[in-house]
Amino acid sequence: MARRRMLRLAGIAALVLAFLSAPRDAYAYLDPGTGSLILQFVIAGLVGSAFAIKLFWRRIVGLFRKRRSEPDRE
Repeated sequence: MARRRMLRLAGIAALVLAFLSAPRDAYAYLDPGTGSLILQFVIAGLVGSAFAIKLFWRRIVGLFRKRRSEPDRE
């Protein structure tokens, strides 16, 4: 069941990627400031992701650690 879901998700992702990579005519002008704006977006995304990972690091690590069974208290 999970394998079927993964295959379906991979198929959808492949269709979206194929749709987005299709060439289209674009009659637009990109001024020199556009490149720096895109660079700012990329840097902001990386810094924001790093901050989110730092903020939730213990929870992220906790997902992958095995929990020790606590001894029974009598």
